[in-house]
Amino acid sequence: MKKDIKSELKTIKGIFEIDRSACFIVPEYQRAYNWRHDAQCDKLWRDIRDYIENTSKDKSYFFGSIIVNHKTNELILIDGQQRVTTFMLLLKAFSLQINKKLGMIKSDPDSEKVFKHLETRRNDIIKCLYKVDEDDIVDIVNGDVALSSFAIKYLNVSINEKQKDEVKKILLGKDFRAIESVVLKQPYKRNDNKYSSFFRNFKFFYDRLDEFDSTELNTYARQILDSCQVIIITSYDTEEAIEIFNSLNSTGLPLTDADILSAKLYSKSSDKAKKFEDLWKEIIDVSEYLENEKVTKIDEILNQYMYINRAKNYTTESDTTLPSLRRYFTDIHSEMLDKPLDFATDIGWLLTRWSLIHSNANKNCFYILQSVFLKFNSNFKLFYMPYMFLRQDDSKEISIAYVNALLKLFILLEIVEVGYSSAKFKTFLFQMNMDIGKGIPTPELISKIYEHINKNFDILEIKKILGEIDASGSIIFLNEVLFAVENKFSTEFLTRKTYNIEHIMPASGKEIDGIRMDAGIKSIDEFNSLVNRIGNKILLEENINKSAGRDSFIIKKKSSVKKKSGYDGSIYPIAKSLSNYKKDKWGKDDIEQATQMAAERISNYIFNSESVIGQ
Repeated sequence: MKKDIKSELKTIKGIFEIDRSACFIVPEYQRAYNWRHDAQCDKLWRDIRDYIENTSKDKSYFFGSIIVNHKTNELILIDGQQRVTTFMLLLKAFSLQINKKLGMIKSDPDSEKVFKHLETRRNDIIKCLYKVDEDDIVDIVNGDVALSSFAIKYLNVSINEKQKDEVKKILLGKDFRAIESVVLKQPYKRNDNKYSSFFRNFKFFYDRLDEFDSTELNTYARQILDSCQVIIITSYDTEEAIEIFNSLNSTGLPLTDADILSAKLYSKSSDKAKKFEDLWKEIIDVSEYLENEKVTKIDEILNQYMYINRAKNYTTESDTTLPSLRRYFTDIHSEMLDKPLDFATDIGWLLTRWSLIHSNANKNCFYILQSVFLKFNSNFKLFYMPYMFLRQDDSKEISIAYVNALLKLFILLEIVEVGYSSAKFKTFLFQMNMDIGKGIPTPELISKIYEHINKNFDILEIKKILGEIDASGSIIFLNEVLFAVENKFSTEFLTRKTYNIEHIMPASGKEIDGIRMDAGIKSIDEFNSLVNRIGNKILLEENINKSAGRDSFIIKKKSSVKKKSGYDGSIYPIAKSLSNYKKDKWGKDDIEQATQMAAERISNYIFNSESVIGQ
């Protein structure tokens, strides 16, 4: 007899108790895990924090829906794999931090209550993540049996996922250091970029929880396990489950922040409802176009608007701790929703600005500059738009100088070990936003940025790093633009939406061993290091790269060899200049020389306040 579809409201703990012997399965056809620590995980964490710290205890927080196909000992994730995977990484971070706190709590009557509460939380988490019974938990806690002896409640068999075992490595790790030692690390990547999204997200939560004392840790763990809720829709037939997903997805579920805010704005527009409706329809049309073009999303625009408003309210909002977007507009500054036409007009201005930035026809003074800054950290937009919105009366020259200075900070962020959240970046950038709101003259703001750069970063160290790292796509793009400006090449290549990153000395191919030996590079490790340096990477048209990308340098230089297009046929400045290179071989010395020149070029741009692009 066919079982009926079930739809239940479950706590986070409850979704792992649907079938204690079952494992959540990410099936073959699912996409790869793609939540980011600085985007979805950060938003999730801010939402959780806002809920726990600002909501009465009798209310619950709703996380959305999950659709599963329930088979014997399997809960196949039709929809919700990103959420479930993230919940498990979050719970693992909690379990490790709780273990740390339990080891630090003194054995006295005052601490006994907190100790017992934390033990309860830890035991609940163990039952969520592993297939265990009560006796197993005692053995795990006492250290009699290792976690690796038990099965985790998660299995990823997606053909799109390259790091299928990462979650297992994380969940079965004894402590943070043990996990860090076994997870995947990509060679020649720096900072957290060398890790998978799984570990970066786990580390994100682990670091946030490290700031908590025992009582806070217990409160957060209890609320997440017992008060945060999910609708879980359970089917017992695969096709039926997929039909449910398609049906729900076509309705636009779950609601975005933009959906909720537009509804509230509309409800307050009263006699101007038709005008607001027309304005918002235009906003949605433009935002959908920009999202399809991968420029920006409507929720990103709302986030930029929040930063603009925070700059205006500099006397009360200088804290770098951010509320969730929804709470900011519906609770903290709900008065902004009382003027729906003003709100929509401002959002329309921001969208128009991004439309101009995206337009290839927009050859204004910012064209080159904006082509570069769009390649760097997405947080740039949050500090660029408040300036553009609040300083519309600045001259062209002043505006270009300010945006160049701001860009240089984000270039440094791409290069150094220090992350965005440090005082060298986030704290300073927030203060700059507040200074804009205060009305401090822009030339003074520009001077403050360069003072900050020179105080906190050393040009020789930056050159050294640039000479050694695996160059990212954004740094390669920057080098190409700076080379073009420096040598007075055309910047027409900026109109191209797509391009390839070309290795001048090929990184792979049938002839690679011969090319390596011919270049005088003896070891594979030395080759792997050299081939990914900035001096060996350039921009190139896709068709030329496909045609000659793995050939020897002498062939690549020519415009037509055996009907192949070469560097001479490229519009990219560095490739074009290489077609006239004095040598017919490209070896170790050539890579090192080109790398040194690129490192000099980029470092001089960063540290020289007179050096600007866009004029």
